[in-house]
Amino acid sequence: MRYRYILKRLLLLPITLFLIILVNFVIINLAPGEPVFVTEVGKGGEASRKEGQGASRHDERYLQFREFFGLTLPILWNSWPWTTSDKVLEDLTMLQSRRNAATGDELSASAYSALQIETGDRARFVLPILLQIMEEKAQNIEIRKEALYQFLRGATRFAHIGARLSEQERQENEQISVNNLYLDDFRIHPLRTKEELNREVSELQKWYGIHQEELQGNPTREQKIVLFFFETRFSKYLGRVFRLDFGVLRSDTNRSVISEVISRLKYSLTLSLLPMLATFFLCQIFGLCMAIWKDSTFDRSLNLFFLLLYATPVFVIGPFLIETIALHHNYPFTSIPFPIRGFSSSEAIYSNLTTIERIFDIARHITLPLLTILYGSLAVQSRLSRAIFIDTLNYDFVRTARAKGVGPLVLYLIHVGKNAAIPIVTSVAGSLGAILGGSVIVETIFEIHGFGKFFYDAILNRDYNVMMFSSLVGSFLGLVGYLVADITYMWLDPRVDLEAKRA
Repeated sequence: MRYRYILKRLLLLPITLFLIILVNFVIINLAPGEPVFVTEVGKGGEASRKEGQGASRHDERYLQFREFFGLTLPILWNSWPWTTSDKVLEDLTMLQSRRNAATGDELSASAYSALQIETGDRARFVLPILLQIMEEKAQNIEIRKEALYQFLRGATRFAHIGARLSEQERQENEQISVNNLYLDDFRIHPLRTKEELNREVSELQKWYGIHQEELQGNPTREQKIVLFFFETRFSKYLGRVFRLDFGVLRSDTNRSVISEVISRLKYSLTLSLLPMLATFFLCQIFGLCMAIWKDSTFDRSLNLFFLLLYATPVFVIGPFLIETIALHHNYPFTSIPFPIRGFSSSEAIYSNLTTIERIFDIARHITLPLLTILYGSLAVQSRLSRAIFIDTLNYDFVRTARAKGVGPLVLYLIHVGKNAAIPIVTSVAGSLGAILGGSVIVETIFEIHGFGKFFYDAILNRDYNVMMFSSLVGSFLGLVGYLVADITYMWLDPRVDLEAKRA
């Protein structure tokens, strides 16, 4: 029965994870702005965004940036192959007049920019329509020129980037380079007369006839259905996830997300697992003591103390420890001052230390950060543990054990402690999802380059790959944590049957 339950949970895990990825992906991609926008923090702490260099629709670097990060496709489904010629002509007219086709009102700067981006992204799926508008000699010349630009935008392909390209990708890059050089010639020379425009349209028509199949200019109904589901941002991202390819950093495409996470993993694991384990054992001790001496002065004092700890925010405790301990006291039993930043000493010093000295060096640096993280969770779990121990002490099996003459040590550690540990273990195991997150505030205060600060910087920089990876791993660890909690629950209490049907 238990194995069947575990198997069922394991089968539900990928489905749940898929839905979590879907929700997070939609939220991140629907957020205003793009990675090309840079977040700046002012002197007063206020955050603002400004458009980065090269955000113009005519800037190839900007277009390649969006293409590389998969921002030129719709989010969940792609209906662009079904776009009508009237819709394309309407958008081209609005781009030229800068006025809304329905109301006649002038487009705002943001609306005009959004129209530029959408029209350019959609161009690759409406190349025949753009070519048709370009060929209509009775059409307004400015609209024809705009259609020509959009045609060049849609026909342009960007090369595969990476150090491990397949032979097919290298061949495709060669063909892409040849085609792009040909298309660039049309961008260089400005068009002044209808004759020049007609001549270039004629040449592009011949070129398109040769490369029509390659560009998928006239997809069949079946191909449109495939494009509808699989030519989207989400499907492309999901395909990379299945290949365990989580992308590269926005700021440096030579650094992968995985490598950056691994380099920071030791910091986040240390700042997460150690407080988690310490919290579990300490809260058991404090909770048991408060339950045994319930309503005594000792119990009330600890309750008040933990309540004050719970009410004190991390960003107050961190600077307080730095000010009162680090700046005025040395490390216990030594004349070495408390470090106030970093996970260890500088590389020049750390590399010359022995193994024991390195352990001591790291211990000195993380003492204050661990205390800053530990106090909050300890305050919550200790009060929870107290309530659980009080409830457990009133069970019949505890009274029976006392009546049989079981000693206090065996009674509290074996009979009471094991049963009271079940909810605590469940709570601790369920928090596995926070392991990689670390503590953003603590890592910022003590200048520790862990994953929490890395994730925070990714949010400010709109680094989609890092944000999605953080969400993916956090969700996965959270689901695994709940599964471990259920298994631990059954192991500690054999009477538990998680598949038992309600009457």
